[in-house]
Amino acid sequence: MEKTEILGILSRCIVDGDANRIKIYIRDALRMQLSAMTILNEGLMPGMSVIGRQFRDNDVYVPEVIMAAQALAAAVKMLKPFLVDRCTGNRGKVMLATVPDDIHDLGKNILGIMLEGAGFSVVDLGVDVPASRIVKALETERPDILGLSCTLTITLTHIKEIIMVVRQAPAGRQVKILLGGLSVTPRFAKSVGADAYGIDASVAVQKALSMVSGSKL
Repeated sequence: MEKTEILGILSRCIVDGDANRIKIYIRDALRMQLSAMTILNEGLMPGMSVIGRQFRDNDVYVPEVIMAAQALAAAVKMLKPFLVDRCTGNRGKVMLATVPDDIHDLGKNILGIMLEGAGFSVVDLGVDVPASRIVKALETERPDILGLSCTLTITLTHIKEIIMVVRQAPAGRQVKILLGGLSVTPRFAKSVGADAYGIDASVAVQKALSMVSGSKL
């Protein structure tokens, strides 16, 4: 089987939400000596991009998105040992959180794994995190970057509120803010004063690297 063929199959498994079949082809891809990053970036994430576009265009609905997310989670679980470099933490520190009233964390979790693989120290506050807890964590953790995730459109307003509170706090005035999630757009990120937006985990890692490049790289 060719590299492009198996990556295409993996992408299709994501779109179809086929968690069982994707495990078979992840094993095959690893046996072919494809790197975990190649499998993730060129196979799995393109499938999630497709399902994301279909969801925005109302071609698929929440059940299909959930199935795709479950397939991706199964694949990432298999890839995690190959994605995380054990000698990490020297690039800087990133603190991650999903905004209040939002319990979706798959994208955030994938980003955390990839950030660790890129050499960052990662602090994950979890889901449904209020602004007060984020500010308190900023004071104790002193991260270089705060990554906020928002999947639901109805929770977008929380991002603006969090950024306002963070910027008013002494510990949050210099932190870089990176946004991501299904409901976030580049225009929205710019409108609320975020420093960067990542359309997917791979892009978000590159944005994180560029934000710390002045002192960490």
